[in-house]
Amino acid sequence: MKLQRTDDSFKYGTKDINSKIVAIYSGKEFIDSTDSLEEPTKQQIGILLDKSPFYAEQGGQEFDTGKIVIDGVSEFNVENVQAYAGYVLHTGFLVEGSLKVNDSVIAGYDELRRWPLRNNHTGTHILNLALKKTLGDGIDQKGSLVAAEKLRFDFSHKSGISLDDLKKIEDICNKQIEDNLQVFSKPVKLELAKEIKGLRAVFGETYPDPVRVVSVGVPVEDLLSNPSNEEWENYSIEFCGGTHVAKTNDIKKFVITEENGIAKGIRRIVALSGTEAFEAQRIANEFNDLLDSIDKLPFGDDKEKKLKENGTKLSQLNVSLLDKDQLKNKFNKIDKEVKNEIKIRQKADSKKTLDTVKNYFIENKDSEFLVAHVPINANAKVITEAINFLKKENKDKSLFLITGKQDESKIAQGVYISDAAIAKGLDAAEIANVASKFIGGKAGGKGNVCQGMGTESAGISDAIDAVEKLLNEKLSI
Repeated sequence: MKLQRTDDSFKYGTKDINSKIVAIYSGKEFIDSTDSLEEPTKQQIGILLDKSPFYAEQGGQEFDTGKIVIDGVSEFNVENVQAYAGYVLHTGFLVEGSLKVNDSVIAGYDELRRWPLRNNHTGTHILNLALKKTLGDGIDQKGSLVAAEKLRFDFSHKSGISLDDLKKIEDICNKQIEDNLQVFSKPVKLELAKEIKGLRAVFGETYPDPVRVVSVGVPVEDLLSNPSNEEWENYSIEFCGGTHVAKTNDIKKFVITEENGIAKGIRRIVALSGTEAFEAQRIANEFNDLLDSIDKLPFGDDKEKKLKENGTKLSQLNVSLLDKDQLKNKFNKIDKEVKNEIKIRQKADSKKTLDTVKNYFIENKDSEFLVAHVPINANAKVITEAINFLKKENKDKSLFLITGKQDESKIAQGVYISDAAIAKGLDAAEIANVASKFIGGKAGGKGNVCQGMGTESAGISDAIDAVEKLLNEKLSI
């Protein structure tokens, strides 16, 4: 077709441009007009322009989206942009009208998508510098992703990065942003560009000649005037064909959300910038306030429940690793206090329950059984302890216990029937089922023992009366 490759130098600009359609691809063949398609607005097509302001996906940076239009006549939504051998293909769907080869059009990318891409690409460059300053010159880039919602950077490093070093890295990035450094770019002869001190390039990558040099904080002309200047080590200088902010303060904020190993000797950092970084900060602050509110709750099931629910949420939060570490420390402190309180209360509940059983049979040596409600938190464990105590110390006695408070919906019950009582026709499961009629829930067990949970605290007194009546009837035979 003898078409010239796309002039995409306009991708570094900020305005819509006038362009011309030089080819239309249907997915199977090149066509002269969308009028030849059966369903023009439902079929994905590709458009080649002589000039394009769109950034085609490359160098780790994702593609632009936007529109190609003829005012008042036609509109085409660009949903993907890829470069093939220098030809920039704009893929998407016709919204209205028709397009044909040689049509004059207006082409423009979506600034709302491009803006965070610029932030994240420049953010990737200053992250590379911060890694070098913190971890040393052995850091080499192994891959990157510049998306609208995040940036991802892979690099050579033998071990995980400590929280202290992550803080240093994040602080360096935010200092670069705060300093509002101007971002410069210029095509430079490859051999000359390679002489610039401190320049960072991807090992093994083949670069064009001339190559585009992107410098954060110092004009490229200054770099070239004295390329061996040690001062350049303090600046982010890279070969890059991507789009960048005009000044670093456009990025606003930078937070690291992930750091992990992806292969032997290769680490990965995921970070957020701009609006996404502020949103991560908002989420962290909101969760911090939530933990404060949980901490102020009185001890009880609700506090335990909220801690358990939010412990899972905490691990899933997409926030700064530094913020997450502080939140985990606060969560663990509250969780430890709650668990210590649980131990203290369980110990007290256990003592109260065992004392109830011990003292009753000391004071009522001839009694064959005890039926009692111990008004503590519903606790099946202390009932088990009481049953085990009786089996060991006084196995000829029988026992029925309910633990739980009148104003709560959780109740525990337990039955132990001695062999002598079983011989008289008593059955542990039968007794538990009688109680369940009043307190709800179910019970299960085998042999001498049956235990269960209930939900109707209002029926505790009736359950106690019914079980006591049954035991009196059976054991009086």
